[in-house]
Amino acid sequence: MSAPATWGGSLKTNEIFTSIYNMIISQQVYADNIGRTFTSLVDRARVDGTLFGDTYLKYATNALETYAFSPDTSDQLNVLSTNRPADPHVQAITLDVFRQIPITIDNYFSKRAFSTETAFADFNSVCLQWLRDTKRIYDATTYNAYIGTVATAEGSQSQEIDLTGITASATTTDDEAYERLVAERIAEGLSNIITEMKDIGTGYNDLGYYRAYDPSDLVIVWNAEWVHKLRKVGLPTIFNKDGLLEIKDENVLPAKYFGTVNAGTTTSAGDRALREMKISNKHYWAGEVVATGSTVTAKSTYSPTPAVDEDGSIICKIMHKNSVPYMSGFETETTFINGKNLSENHYLTFGHNTLQYLYNCPMVTVTAGLS
Repeated sequence: MSAPATWGGSLKTNEIFTSIYNMIISQQVYADNIGRTFTSLVDRARVDGTLFGDTYLKYATNALETYAFSPDTSDQLNVLSTNRPADPHVQAITLDVFRQIPITIDNYFSKRAFSTETAFADFNSVCLQWLRDTKRIYDATTYNAYIGTVATAEGSQSQEIDLTGITASATTTDDEAYERLVAERIAEGLSNIITEMKDIGTGYNDLGYYRAYDPSDLVIVWNAEWVHKLRKVGLPTIFNKDGLLEIKDENVLPAKYFGTVNAGTTTSAGDRALREMKISNKHYWAGEVVATGSTVTAKSTYSPTPAVDEDGSIICKIMHKNSVPYMSGFETETTFINGKNLSENHYLTFGHNTLQYLYNCPMVTVTAGLS
């Protein structure tokens, strides 16, 4: 359904004096347009950059080895022998994406459309506020779509929780029992994964280095559809601060952000934008459905994850709190006053890094196995 047409500007004829028209009572500009929902992940991931340089280097090293010790052997008496560590793995996080948000206002001719100075000032204030709100939309949608679609098959970072057997026995007469069994199976599976991540091993990073992760440093990013399913019966006994696992609201994302990145250049039905883009003069934020059959660059869209009752549905992502840094190099507002046509151009310009997860940190995708 398309949006209703904007007001056409026709005043109502006065009921008594038909030659004059009823006046506008008030002009109010909506100001609270963008709340703070679903920005918690990107807000926690922010890393300050500077105007000097453009790259963070992340060095990862591996464990050493032990050897049998015998005090008087020639090897032990050779104090000049060296045992240097292996070369570290170096990953670069580079500030290389730059965006600008422009808007033009004026304080003269557009003012004639308003009945009071207050209404006009409110309108201009909201227009300028959209500079910041637009950036918040960009940051949140871009980051959330990346988190929901990034995946690696290295080591043990692709995990499936087997729900077969439960679904086969589900009937309309035992819905609550079925939902509870699903919640228990998922809680058990996630608990096992986290226990493995606490232990020393090489399976939960792309480098194959020995790591053991503190559970307090891990973040479970939940698919909201699974959360709603689990909370129907699982929250009171399983998914709470005193149960097996706690679901934190700030780590829950709408299901639309989860999916699989497409390598193709033509969109299929339901494909969503992985980043902000414009196709045939239509604008899309990351996470929005792109028109079917659109021509796009490879890996710029993704297919949404299957629904909760289908095989391969993404339940959640398990990552380190530092897995995906969001580096802000600079953010500045500038203004150009055009004295010839009495307008003001306002610009918000900012930069950030191309999003990538750190290979030294876990990025685990947990899916449902239903077949």
